[in-house]
Amino acid sequence: MLFISAVLNYTGETATSIVQKIKNGDKRLKEKFIEDYIPFIVKEISNFNASSIVDIKNSDEYSIGLMAFDEAIEKFDGSKSRQFLKFAQMVIKRRMIDYLRHISSISKNEIPFSYFNSKSDSELEEKLNMFDLGVEAGRYELIYELRDFSRQLEAFGLNIRDLPYYIPKHRDSKQMCISIAKKVIENKNIYEKLKTKKYFKMKELTKIIDFHPKSVERNREFIICLCILYGNDYENFKAYLNQVFR
Repeated sequence: MLFISAVLNYTGETATSIVQKIKNGDKRLKEKFIEDYIPFIVKEISNFNASSIVDIKNSDEYSIGLMAFDEAIEKFDGSKSRQFLKFAQMVIKRRMIDYLRHISSISKNEIPFSYFNSKSDSELEEKLNMFDLGVEAGRYELIYELRDFSRQLEAFGLNIRDLPYYIPKHRDSKQMCISIAKKVIENKNIYEKLKTKKYFKMKELTKIIDFHPKSVERNREFIICLCILYGNDYENFKAYLNQVFR
């Protein structure tokens, strides 16, 4: 397992005995212990709901996992539990559930974007069912829209699981892509070529937009995603993405 190497760093000592040393006053050991058990923390949050995040160490889930592991060290009571790692697993899971409830309470349509990395429709549907998306019909409409969107993406050689990576990080870049996609949809000639030939010609596109071709090419995948989105009646999916594009 991923965290076996961490255990070996302590010449056979168990995590439980190390935590006991920390609680007995060896505070310098705590920092090293957390660092060595990062693979364990990553494994736990990945198994829970973030299995395909590429840069997981820059994710909210990772920060929550670190804080939960630190909390587990502080609250662990060896008289009540013999295995620290099982206790840490429980604390991490609880904090992840709290996190999901928090973000779902902000907006009924705000779903962790990492969920689109789900390996199958059934896995995505199971995760969506954790959220209050309004009436039951709304939930199934969203699932239907995502399936149809996924099918159309595949025709362009794109994958819905990669959607988080297509989206540019900067707000200005997102707005640029939205503007371009809307221009494409408004231009019947370019839009029809995109639908039938699965690409757009840069020379034709630059005639109707005011952005540099390199910027367009750098965001080609996301622009195509938006064209599919705006060219179809995905009302529930659009409502979710409106939260992302803020």
